[in-house]
Amino acid sequence: MSIGILEQVDDRVAALRCVENQMRAAQAGKLREVYEVLCEMGADLSTIDGDAAVAEVACLLHLSHRSAQRLADDALSICARTHIFDALERGDIDLTRAKIIESLLPTDDLQEQFEDFAIFYATDHTPYETRRWILSNLPEEHEGTERKSEYEKRAVGVEHHSHGMSEFWAYLPTDTAETFFATLDRLAREQADPEDERTPDQRRADAVDDLLGEKVSVTTSVSVILPTNEQNATVNGIPLPYSAAWRLALANADKWSTFLAGADGRITAEAPTRYRIPASVARLVRARDRHCRFPGCHVPAARCDLDHTVPFPLGLTTAANLHCLCRRHHRLKHETGWNVREIGANHLEWTSPSGRTYVTRPPAVFTPGG
Repeated sequence: MSIGILEQVDDRVAALRCVENQMRAAQAGKLREVYEVLCEMGADLSTIDGDAAVAEVACLLHLSHRSAQRLADDALSICARTHIFDALERGDIDLTRAKIIESLLPTDDLQEQFEDFAIFYATDHTPYETRRWILSNLPEEHEGTERKSEYEKRAVGVEHHSHGMSEFWAYLPTDTAETFFATLDRLAREQADPEDERTPDQRRADAVDDLLGEKVSVTTSVSVILPTNEQNATVNGIPLPYSAAWRLALANADKWSTFLAGADGRITAEAPTRYRIPASVARLVRARDRHCRFPGCHVPAARCDLDHTVPFPLGLTTAANLHCLCRRHHRLKHETGWNVREIGANHLEWTSPSGRTYVTRPPAVFTPGG
């Protein structure tokens, strides 16, 4: 290879490194902006109000709730660690290495002993090598830190994609994940047939249905008692605040029985049933909305609750006053500072706790004239 070509390659590598540093600095800037939004809203991500703040980030950046949650977690953890954040902003390390260092050195004493050395090591080593170096140098009493920290992150979720497909994900202990995959693999191999044109991955995916087995219909008897004086109510004999019991009764009106009780505690009548949504109205609303009507959410209507925009009994149980909300955003509407109103033509205007507004519209089934 000629000297001229080598010089060109060196120039390309230098340009690539410059772009990489700019991207890392941009990552730091994005985390800082998200961090400031969360601080502005006083977000504690372990609470329902924190969930409301994450929903705001999802709306602002047009992300799924899961992606916004990851971004918020990264912002709160990395921005609180000055040395790690500065290294990311300078371009010395990327976000992957920053998260490894942050998670493996969680305590003040470990940070004081190892953080600067870990950042220096990470600048010229892969994420895997960085992880191994930190673990090999940790004091013996901290060996279980990473395992415990990661175990606390276990979770399961669903991300919906186009064409009727979804991604089911799980973050599980390795032994659990291996057992689950081995079971799927065994079922897939049992289904193998010379005429079966499915790939092994497709057979494993289809085997999930076999694991689920037959659909089981469970019928429960739940009675909600609402005192006319609006003091503490009961759900199957369990005392609850009146407002909480009323919300549960409304959300499960098609399955639960709700009664009114007098001051003496005796049942006087069945609670108003006009809340109950006729099957024909429910079908119309689900067909119209097709998915959750919260900004950016695409949970299918079949998995959503039907929510009164103007709460019952002030709002009527009509298609115009009903909209699809997934369970997460149904809860946000009722328990946080998110508010919604119908502004005509089934358009919903959402106002976040910070005062920003977002408008959602029912999706078009077809393009007029198309």
